[in-house]
Amino acid sequence: MPISSEEKIRIGDCEFPRPFSNGLEFNAPAHGTWNIVHIAFSIPGAHQIYICADNCLRGVVMTAAEMGELSRFSSVVLEEDDMIHSGRLEQTTIEGVSSVLRSLDKVPEVAVIFPVCVHRFMGCDISYIYHALEERFPDTRFVRGFMDPVMQKRGTTPDQRLRKAMMDIIPNRQEDESVISFIGCDMPLSSNDINLLLEKKGIRVIDSAHTSSLEEYDSIGSATAFICQYPAGKMGSEALTKRLGRKLFYMPMSFDADRINKDLEALGLDHEDELIVDSRKKIGASLAELKGMLEGIPVAIDYTAHPRPLSLARFLLTNGIFVKTVYLDSCDPDEEEDYLFLKKNYPDLMLHSTVHVSDRRPVRPEGKVLAIGQKAAWFEGTEYFVNIVEGAGLWGFSGICRFLSLMKESLQEKKDPRDIIPRKGLGCISCYE
Repeated sequence: MPISSEEKIRIGDCEFPRPFSNGLEFNAPAHGTWNIVHIAFSIPGAHQIYICADNCLRGVVMTAAEMGELSRFSSVVLEEDDMIHSGRLEQTTIEGVSSVLRSLDKVPEVAVIFPVCVHRFMGCDISYIYHALEERFPDTRFVRGFMDPVMQKRGTTPDQRLRKAMMDIIPNRQEDESVISFIGCDMPLSSNDINLLLEKKGIRVIDSAHTSSLEEYDSIGSATAFICQYPAGKMGSEALTKRLGRKLFYMPMSFDADRINKDLEALGLDHEDELIVDSRKKIGASLAELKGMLEGIPVAIDYTAHPRPLSLARFLLTNGIFVKTVYLDSCDPDEEEDYLFLKKNYPDLMLHSTVHVSDRRPVRPEGKVLAIGQKAAWFEGTEYFVNIVEGAGLWGFSGICRFLSLMKESLQEKKDPRDIIPRKGLGCISCYE
């Protein structure tokens, strides 16, 4: 089947995993997802330094300011002369970063360095830069970031590479069989079956998204096993566990009961535990209540709210809830089974691109629409939406219960999208929780 050059297509007519063609892109004004600035600040005490031109700095500076973290943020401004003279770009980067670090009250234990697109264009020797900095500042761990949006369509994404670089500095500590760590996601654990069952067994859980000190962050290296639940964190998690010689359990968030049970069993956890049984019972009652509240009101989903939007759409549709549209630009390969199921059984489900330039204004809905995610809310022009990103740390049956509760709450309470949606980094100081 051809890849669609339009902004929307029936799932019955689309191609997997890329239903839409690439081209000029539109950036919808929904900014609750985390960008590289937010992600890097999750290392406690880390100082970020960006090396780029003035125009590129505007966005990252604003993000740091909105987070209230300007004291942990610095920049080195590149000028035209730095690109003309051979070797000048490397030298400007090294001397600029060195000057920043020496100007601080205390040289930080961790510095996250962000070269940019121009470093790639000019064939800059990045390894030489880091080697020189590590020689000058032996007590500082340098995280190798990269702000290169021009590379987002080829290979791994900037945030995947950043997550890996952040894990590269985690030390290899003596293995502690009483510790398991969650890694790779920005959202701290909330309603999560795994966390609840591990704590019940006396296992200490370290969540990389919720460490309060560098020592606690480093203690991740003592975990006997690691759990990654977010696709963008998988690459870094695999590299970390290979380096430490530990086990990795990749357990992406899902709405499929069989998948949840299988993942719990892989960890040696009992999916017939009373906590799990109780959550499963609540799901049925919660679904019935939600269907009664919707009474034909359509649901729209977007990929920023949950990394498995097709799994979510399948779950809702098979339980009698009408999903009209899923907003996404590509499909996660892990969702192929859900895609094939929806294609066969719900071929009229619409997939809508969020970056296509032909649809740059929200619609005026004829009636009430419940959106799941900020981008779906913006495109649908609705004040009723579930305001979460990255699945909000919800996993398993207890996660599904909480998710359904959020849907019910969002049906009853209007939100102001003009105030909420432009705010960067949901959960950070500039955003509503």
